Amino acid sequence: MSRSQAQIAMSYAPGQHFTFEGAAGACQAMPSPNATPARPEQTTKVQIEMRIDEVARAWFDKAMACRQSEANVPAPLPEFCVDVSLLDTSRTQYSFRPTAFVYLKPDRMGYLPRPTTLICSECGLIEATANPKQMGQRLSELSEECPHPKRPNDPSNCSWGQLDVIFAHWSGSWKPASPNMTVYDQATRRPIKRFAVCGKCGSRQFVLNKDQVALSNWSFSCANCGTKNPDPWVEKCDETLGRIASSIGPGGNIVGEASMEKINYAASSAYFVKSDTFITFPEGSGIEALEPGQARLLAGVIERLVGLEGPALDDAEVAAQLLAKERKAEAKEFDELLQGLKLATDNNNQVVADFMMKMRTERLANWQQAGWLQRNAALPLAITMKLQQRHEWTGKYDPFRLLVEHSALTKTKLRGEIVGGRASYVDFSNPDEWLVPPNSPQRATMVQNAEEAMRFLGVRRAGLISKFDLCKFSYGYSRVGNTPKILKHGRMMPVRLNLFPKVQTAQESRHPVYVLEQSNEAFYFQLDENLVRAWLMQPELGCADASLLSDYPNNFAAALLSSAEIMSGYLEEHDRKSNPTIYKMTYALLHSYSHYIMQGIQQFSGLDLGSIGEYLFPTDLGFVVYRNGMTLDLGDLSALWRNHHEAFLSYLRNFPTSLGCNLGNLCMTKGGACPDCIMIPEVICLTANKYLSRSTLIGRGRPDFIVGEERIKGYLQLALENARAAQ
Repeated sequence: MSRSQAQIAMSYAPGQHFTFEGAAGACQAMPSPNATPARPEQTTKVQIEMRIDEVARAWFDKAMACRQSEANVPAPLPEFCVDVSLLDTSRTQYSFRPTAFVYLKPDRMGYLPRPTTLICSECGLIEATANPKQMGQRLSELSEECPHPKRPNDPSNCSWGQLDVIFAHWSGSWKPASPNMTVYDQATRRPIKRFAVCGKCGSRQFVLNKDQVALSNWSFSCANCGTKNPDPWVEKCDETLGRIASSIGPGGNIVGEASMEKINYAASSAYFVKSDTFITFPEGSGIEALEPGQARLLAGVIERLVGLEGPALDDAEVAAQLLAKERKAEAKEFDELLQGLKLATDNNNQVVADFMMKMRTERLANWQQAGWLQRNAALPLAITMKLQQRHEWTGKYDPFRLLVEHSALTKTKLRGEIVGGRASYVDFSNPDEWLVPPNSPQRATMVQNAEEAMRFLGVRRAGLISKFDLCKFSYGYSRVGNTPKILKHGRMMPVRLNLFPKVQTAQESRHPVYVLEQSNEAFYFQLDENLVRAWLMQPELGCADASLLSDYPNNFAAALLSSAEIMSGYLEEHDRKSNPTIYKMTYALLHSYSHYIMQGIQQFSGLDLGSIGEYLFPTDLGFVVYRNGMTLDLGDLSALWRNHHEAFLSYLRNFPTSLGCNLGNLCMTKGGACPDCIMIPEVICLTANKYLSRSTLIGRGRPDFIVGEERIKGYLQLALENARAAQ
């Protein structure tokens, strides 16, 4: 079977059930030791490790705390919150070890025929087998003789296949469904396997009654006498039952903890792959400030990027800090440098003085990076406190990370340097020969159209990134739930984050991480700061911290960082209405605008929404919409601009129609976001369609995640009024 690497990493990841073409059989993907090793750059590898660690740590904390508000309920066991490879040796505390992983390309994946329960589609007879080998042997026997007690032995009337129902548990385990089940024996206080037997005739052959639509109403009847099996069709998780059985007192009820869910193996809740995507940058791009162990330097980097740097250390402070860190040799070297600099200056030897000054600058930078020197802090307390809480943000929503990433993107891409014979970035207001013939009437028209549209759309800068470098990786999965906790049987249950099963590499087994690196075209947009400020200040919106914009009249990034509130990986805070803030509304504006651009690209490029991705940079008022795919980039986005830029810009400018919805006012009264208008498939959306509303762009309503009833003015409405007034 041939599949793309992106499909293997996501849709056919280890543990996932799938069906071959033509319903030839159901299988479960298994990691292959023959997959090609991936060799990402060191900075990319560090980013992958950091992101897995962030997600797993947050998952562990939330899963362990899922019952804090429940009285007289035992706390979850750590091994039922995350994979045991993410725990310490005592299996009580979270512990991340990068050596537990191996990086592979998703070019090969093994599989086994599963589930292994057989059913005859003609009569409904069930044949439970223990493993794929036994299932194959039983199928050979069934092809020669019909086992049904009331049918002739002629197998020509039989049609055997795999039962498409499984039992799944939030710990990540699953079982093929059959009449046999695991039960808890009160006498021996241990789990045992009980095989179904007809209470009337003693037969062990059963027929599955599927005459009801709901799985919960399916039942078994004896194939020999037709007596309905009185036992409910339920199953217990062996691992969970075995682990908690010893702690259950006589008469204890274990239905909640160990009960498994009966679902179709192809159902979405049967398997949730864990993956992430981030921009890759080369060494020296500045992204190193985000690496583990560099936290002491990050504050200084943020100060510089935001423009809030404190005064530099004077010579006396440098010497004092070196001595305080017991770096006597460095303090002596620094003193000698100062003496040499003074001597060169006194003798008017400018060459030596410049050399000594350069050495001083290099030494200070090295000592600061080593942590021996700490510059005087200049960040406001509000930003400093949020910087200290960075670990509570999920990486893709962390405003400090996104600020550093945008700086690195500017340094490596947005300067428009020539790479491989093509500019890394081209402004739509200054197109190159790849987009339009130079010195031609078409170029003048293209520039005029772009500049006019940008004014009317409130866009300060827009252009094409020729190679937007991304890394996408998958590393684990969960079942039944996609978040660390789930409500089942009246109790909060921890959903376990499972790493992919180990694969043999060299002399040891490690958990595979499937890594995809892509370099495709992308559109970059940056909104007009003055218009965004005016939009945020409108009385109808009522931002609770709008005064921050006045506190920082010339520093929008500082105002936004002061306003930022924690955005967890599952955005639980979005589900509760809260006061609008300038950070929250800016994020929603950029996110909604990004979806609008994505839908325009879908209209005119030939790309469907499933092959487009988004990346937001809130503090820089920027976002990137990129082609998301591992196949050869055929230049769909540059072709869109070259051939259809007028139609594309016309679509965006005609926002009253383009951003319409067939549900009309009903959609707007419910928040202004639904699958008919601005929503996209959740699997490709950065926030799973949260922090999203058409009202941020066209008004007429109010986002449903903020308090208040008053309709707000849309950003595109404001941009249109501003452009008309300037004419």
